[in-house]
Amino acid sequence: MTPSSKCIQSTKKDALYPYYDVIIIGAGIAGLVCGTFLARSGKKVIIIEQHSIPGGYCTSFKRKGFNFDAAVHHIGGCGKWGIVGRCLKTLGIEMDFYPLDPMDHLIFPQFTIEIPADLDEYIARLQDRYPSSKDNVKHFFQDFLKLYRATFNNEKSQIINKYKSQTYAEMLNTFFYNDELKMVLSGQWGYVGLPPTKASAIGMCQMMINYLKDGAFFPAGGTQEFANAFIKKFIDFGGHVMLSSKAEKILCTGKTAVGIALQEGKELLSNLVVSNIDAKQTFFDLLEGKLDTRFLQRIEKMKESCSFSLLYLGIGKGLDLGKLQRGFYHSATDATYSDPEWLYVSIPTKICPTLAPPHKQIISVVVYHEKKKYNDITNWKSFKETMIEDTISRIEKYVPDIKRYIEVLEAATPRTLKRYTLNTDGAAYGWEVSVDQIGDNRLSHETPIENLYLTGHWTRPGPGICAVVSSGWGVANLIMEKEKRR
Repeated sequence: MTPSSKCIQSTKKDALYPYYDVIIIGAGIAGLVCGTFLARSGKKVIIIEQHSIPGGYCTSFKRKGFNFDAAVHHIGGCGKWGIVGRCLKTLGIEMDFYPLDPMDHLIFPQFTIEIPADLDEYIARLQDRYPSSKDNVKHFFQDFLKLYRATFNNEKSQIINKYKSQTYAEMLNTFFYNDELKMVLSGQWGYVGLPPTKASAIGMCQMMINYLKDGAFFPAGGTQEFANAFIKKFIDFGGHVMLSSKAEKILCTGKTAVGIALQEGKELLSNLVVSNIDAKQTFFDLLEGKLDTRFLQRIEKMKESCSFSLLYLGIGKGLDLGKLQRGFYHSATDATYSDPEWLYVSIPTKICPTLAPPHKQIISVVVYHEKKKYNDITNWKSFKETMIEDTISRIEKYVPDIKRYIEVLEAATPRTLKRYTLNTDGAAYGWEVSVDQIGDNRLSHETPIENLYLTGHWTRPGPGICAVVSSGWGVANLIMEKEKRR
């Protein structure tokens, strides 16, 4: 996929410093946020990125005038009280967002639910639809809000102790008997990549309340503009960036990180290194497994999240997409999600028409298929062709004439995601958001290697743009606070 924007260029080689305060590996959103805060504080910071554009999964690409978002289709918490909104304001970044209302739709085989962009309104709608569960809906969201605040404030509290060992399904079962209501409250589980019987209650809480309370937003111009806004501000603060450059090794003196070696042989030295890339690559490849055996065994036992396939359609003039709603299209008919395959459909040109040529439209589809494991797929070409055919067939139920109007068709598989991010098996969310891999069970920002930090969805608090913004900001604060204490 070719990038949608070429406005960001690497720092010229003759302008590079011989020594940096901080080297950040990976220009995903957490790395960009962390680097921008550190550069703002006066640090000499360089970000190393193996792709030709910044953003990780938050990138875009163009085809014949259609501007497609690669993997991120909207962002939570961009209002003035949300974590993303506060981050942008603190850094002095101004950019336009379209608030999404309704926030989502949940399309099940027998019924459809519209999720409004206001939490109180959503609670009221659920209470009207399920009157026998009115009080339990109220009590459920009271606990959900308390849990959300406690996790993002990093508190040690009774509410966290109550739910830290529970799956989301177990939490729901303590409040509700109505299976349809439990299906509705689980219907957005695709944002964490695990069905409710496996997903951590805390992980689901972080995702859902972030969207329901702080809102969902679409960046004007597409999601690449979100990443570009950070990298531009980073450069304004004096930060350096090397695109299309891959870190080959983290250099250490004893158990202390002192810089990195690039694939082309160049070495960069620094006081600190921050890894915003795949944790297994960090510890097994870049550090060559030279760590405590027990720590490495822990990493080996951790499980990566699912991956996805994606379908990108550029639609010609005249096709009515009124019956195709943005949201999750589930095949499940019961609250256990025993058949968990789903689609997430986005029509970004309904929000931002300038992403396509005049009077033309974009449809982006995320395709989840639990039964297809990365290492079981031997013929990726056949896998992609089948995915495209099956996905278009499902969309035809809502837009019967769609094939006649497709002007651009692109597709990505887990193999594509792996190629562009280097995430193990194309993992979409870093580590799986299970009970034993959330909160304190997720990797810490600090590592057994002195002066080496982790940020992004492989560490705390977890996956999603809002969470990785929090992670990047948190690591920057951690570094600056430790420096002050010294």
